[in-house]
Amino acid sequence: MNLEHYNSYLEVDLGKIRRNVERIQRHIGPGRGMIPVVKGNAYGLGTVEVARLMHDMGMPLLANAHIAESIQIREAGIPVDLMILGALPPHAVPYAAQYGLQMTVFNKEGVDLFSRACRDAGHTGQVHIKIETGLGRIGVKPGADLERLLDHIAQVGNLEVVGVFTHYATAGKRESQYAKEQFALFQKGLQQVQVRGIQPQYIHTANTGATIWFEESYCTHVRCGSLYLGYSNIQNHENPLGVEEPATWRAFITNIKDLEPGESVGYSRHFIADKKTTVATVDVGYSAGLNRNLAMTYGPVLVHGHRTRYLGVCMDQCFVDITGIPCQLYDEVTLLGWDKGELLSLFQLADHVEQNVHSLLASIDPNIVLRVYRR
Repeated sequence: MNLEHYNSYLEVDLGKIRRNVERIQRHIGPGRGMIPVVKGNAYGLGTVEVARLMHDMGMPLLANAHIAESIQIREAGIPVDLMILGALPPHAVPYAAQYGLQMTVFNKEGVDLFSRACRDAGHTGQVHIKIETGLGRIGVKPGADLERLLDHIAQVGNLEVVGVFTHYATAGKRESQYAKEQFALFQKGLQQVQVRGIQPQYIHTANTGATIWFEESYCTHVRCGSLYLGYSNIQNHENPLGVEEPATWRAFITNIKDLEPGESVGYSRHFIADKKTTVATVDVGYSAGLNRNLAMTYGPVLVHGHRTRYLGVCMDQCFVDITGIPCQLYDEVTLLGWDKGELLSLFQLADHVEQNVHSLLASIDPNIVLRVYRR
């Protein structure tokens, strides 16, 4: 493995992601498709490589959050359709037209911006209408507001409605009544669209949580993010589909020292030994994306398959308790994932700091942590 000049690496098993997608496809059944969400650097696993795998598996449409992600995929030569899930500031809209992206619209201003940009680019634009059903982020409410939006789309004359969607606020909880109310409201909005003679190719409401339990909401497609990447956000970490965590993050021991009782390591003497303790300095810190709270509260870490603890962290280095663990200078330390048959799950790390699993994974900086792909 060529690690070039990097201090640490995130190994991504693409075979596990492939199997996860296959499990989801079996779960949703025939006649329905999947829109993989490839945002946040594919939740930290790498935009281009994950997008390429999705294309190889026959996914015709991928969803991004930012224009920059879509441009990465376009410039990598991956021939898939791309939609932008969120709202864009005016300066970014011409790029959506230039790169042939499908835009989310929910107000007159957004329609006008994209219509003008597509006219300047010389082609018809494709849009997904976001229905606001209760998340409270972006979207148009069913009823009079949606009627006015549909009128305006028809008036500008150069936008094709290819999708209609919404997003759930509580689908991570099985049988959520609020999610069911959101879907009922979405159906009212969808009916308004279809009465106009519009038959969207993509009707999608089911996010990761809803894909697991809310079959009624599947529509034409489910729209999965963390689920196909192995990190279901369903309550209590249920994993009925058996998806696999594909990522392992490793760094290296750069110093080993013994602390006598009363000696310390770290700024402000964060850890003071109360007994003889062997400490490894590891070449990664919070600037690389290691969660500071995790390392400062003695969260779990693996050394040669032995579960141990952090003793603190700095910007570019951290400390690990290796007392009684057979290891030596420059050995690997596993910050996340598998080590000699032992799994340090992202869910365990997230639970320790009471944070969202996605926030931990997406924070691993791609500029200073090398991505290595197993195929």
